[in-house]
Amino acid sequence: MALKKPTKIQFGGLELQLQLTGRTVLNIEGRLRESMVGLFINSEGGFRLPPANKLLIVIQGANTTHGVTDEVIADAFGKYLEEGHTTMDLMNIVQNLLDTSGFLGNKADSKKGEKQESGKIVTLDAPEENKNSPLE
Repeated sequence: MALKKPTKIQFGGLELQLQLTGRTVLNIEGRLRESMVGLFINSEGGFRLPPANKLLIVIQGANTTHGVTDEVIADAFGKYLEEGHTTMDLMNIVQNLLDTSGFLGNKADSKKGEKQESGKIVTLDAPEENKNSPLE
């Protein structure tokens, strides 16, 4: 997970700067008592909508704006909802934070394990059968 610039969001009248670092991830997961990825995946491996309080813990833990307490976040959440936002919007904030922070990997990671040699792509997957081989 590479350290990226903080993500600025407007949240219930607050301007927050969110950033995930190794330390903040440890603190957030300690408060959640589960991994951040586990917020979105149930025990069967399917998608789940996390409770708002857990999403707010992630936002509070990633926030780098000074003086924003849990109480301030809770009040801002009320205003956020009054502004017409939903808990799905809140979930999107957290998912975007995880994505932009590289927590969920990035597009370059989708080719992880592949390496370029002599113009050929080498993967760690099982090799494809060569139908023209006399040995097969």
